[in-house]
Amino acid sequence: MTKKSLNPKEIAFWRYEQIEETLVDGVCRNERSKILQRLSKAPVRWPCGKTKPIPVTTAYRWIRDYKKGGLEALQPKRRCDRGVVRAQLPSEVVSEGIRLLTDDPGLSLTFLMALLLPLFPLTKISRSTLRQRLQKHPDYQQIQRLRKYTKRRTRFVAKAPHDIWQTDAKGPVSVLLTCGTRLTFHIFSILDDATRAVLAAIVSLRANLAAAARVFRMAANRWGLPGKLYADRASIFDSKAFRMGLAQIGSHRILSKPRNAAARGKIEAYHRTLVMWFTDRLATQEVVDLVHLQQLLDGIIHGLYQPHKHRGIKIAPEVALAGRISTRTVPPTRLVEAFVQERRLKTHRKTGEVEIDGITYIVADDFRGQHLMFLVDPPGEVPPVFEHPTSKLHLPLCRAAIKPEDLDEIEGIEAPETRWGAGNLQALYDNWQGKKRPLAEPGFGLPEIYALLAQTCGRHVPQSDAEAALIQRIYRDIGPLPVNGSEDPGKSDECGWCCGV
Repeated sequence: MTKKSLNPKEIAFWRYEQIEETLVDGVCRNERSKILQRLSKAPVRWPCGKTKPIPVTTAYRWIRDYKKGGLEALQPKRRCDRGVVRAQLPSEVVSEGIRLLTDDPGLSLTFLMALLLPLFPLTKISRSTLRQRLQKHPDYQQIQRLRKYTKRRTRFVAKAPHDIWQTDAKGPVSVLLTCGTRLTFHIFSILDDATRAVLAAIVSLRANLAAAARVFRMAANRWGLPGKLYADRASIFDSKAFRMGLAQIGSHRILSKPRNAAARGKIEAYHRTLVMWFTDRLATQEVVDLVHLQQLLDGIIHGLYQPHKHRGIKIAPEVALAGRISTRTVPPTRLVEAFVQERRLKTHRKTGEVEIDGITYIVADDFRGQHLMFLVDPPGEVPPVFEHPTSKLHLPLCRAAIKPEDLDEIEGIEAPETRWGAGNLQALYDNWQGKKRPLAEPGFGLPEIYALLAQTCGRHVPQSDAEAALIQRIYRDIGPLPVNGSEDPGKSDECGWCCGV
């Protein structure tokens, strides 16, 4: 008996007989699972003539189809391209795929597709066809033995974007630069819980408060504020400065138990993807410096992770986010003030020097030898100031002159004009740069709007939370905007950008 000798109704009835025992009224979920486990171990004769057990996943699919459409839904699906002459996948594509997998056995099929599509732009490469052709290759089984697989996890999901953000650091990771220096770095990321979109990701030499505050500011400046923030119990996120900064801007931090990575399943799953697609690929990638490393990370996130269909939400993260920003926002100055640290330090009694984060500053002569309160921004985006002992005014500091013998040590190796290194990560970055930027990174967003409005009005914009909310609301109506301005010049005039500014 072959599959061709049976009509679709007979095949559907055969499938029904295999799952009939599980369709009886009163069978609970646990009993159904036990029945299917028992059936999956007993070989049966299939309509095609083969004798093998029925996989559990196949049986569940038949049960789901039968509940939706009865026996008709159990009939074999007719190919949508039936009758159309299908071009065979060229052997050059398979050979190139085997070569890439031989150089790097840890490449996933998604990563491999992203590398092959730019190399063969005129060839239509089907994911299933590529998998079948690779499996038939004699060298593929040996490559598969070198791969490692992890168990899939499922967790709770926020109801809407920006309701919950998850943040964590991945590292330390070591990479050998082209100059011969070994660089150790950490990756700080912020993930949206509902859409799995990466809102901000940076490469940092140290896992400290400065990196945590910097990545949070990047995400908040672009997307607004989250309702809640989920992080582990690392000393960075447990520090008083970080918790107080979140409290001042009104983002509640979700408490979690220490050493409980399973509860943060989404950010941990993202880290596993980051390891598979980025950190494990650095062994075969030439890296120039830290800036080049950040470019490669951006290429992986925005060129591969964001547009790739997420199996948890069944849609790409950038499509799920769709450029939506939070309903809560604060001015950029508030984000700076929230994470500022207060440090009481004593200045030198003769020179007035004081050292802050490895940099020497000088106070005025009247404050030499005194204990002063200094306001320090951990990321160093704003110069430190000190508080007047009596008037409580914030006074600026002057940086001490840099000695010629310390110049090379401070500036380090001179940065090259162009940063490029041979490797698969560089190929993905170049491919992403040649395409339109994804929705997850608007080309012209709130930071650029704040800067242009400040130039137009001749003052700092926004000055208050209400003004920031007004700009944010208008941006939600007509944004995101392209890099070269609005596609409809008259649209901004109708909305009245500067009516309330």
